[in-house]
Amino acid sequence: MLYLWPVSAYALDVGHCDTPEGLSAALKAEGHKIVASMDAVGISLKEGGKVGFVAEMVTATPDLKHWYVIKGDRPLGTKSTRFCIATKGRNLQINDHRKDGPPTVTRYRFDREKALAECDEVAKQFIDGVEKGIRCNEFNEGLRIAERDLNERIALQGEAEGGVLMTIVADPGNGPAEGLLGNRDYRMLVTASAGATGIARSGARFEFSQWVLSVLNQK
Repeated sequence: MLYLWPVSAYALDVGHCDTPEGLSAALKAEGHKIVASMDAVGISLKEGGKVGFVAEMVTATPDLKHWYVIKGDRPLGTKSTRFCIATKGRNLQINDHRKDGPPTVTRYRFDREKALAECDEVAKQFIDGVEKGIRCNEFNEGLRIAERDLNERIALQGEAEGGVLMTIVADPGNGPAEGLLGNRDYRMLVTASAGATGIARSGARFEFSQWVLSVLNQK
């Protein structure tokens, strides 16, 4: 796969796991704060393929130059026994998806035909997710479909390890979040060099941290 940008090394590697206390200490040492939390759809092989939720968090340094996606083994509200680095990257951008209008993140333009031709490569490396929502598509077309059909708008965007773009689109609904296709559902999209975009993960109960909300609410 062609890279959108060079890959940088950070202190914690993807796949690194630790206890909540151990990983919290490592993140604190790097100056990370929680940016957002959510429940990702997970499949338990120990329970015969039962589909449930596991907590995910996005953390970043205060300047947003370095970020991690961290995955637990229990849903939000239940203490996980371990957390693992699922994804990492640089240059995280935050968009207040609660507000109408164009997102305040870097906009990318891709040739649709070239993007669709790259979909087979994306499918080899990334999973569409339990809830399809949008399948592999050109980046901007995928965003348009997500907003039109699912009321999901860009909340986070960053350059991920592996040379891909990571974008989280989420439903900004303020009501109770009850599983998929409810308020605050989200999808994590990955975009390769030519613009082919697929769903890496999906889930529910996306929420910015109080740190981020305190900044967004002042704008």
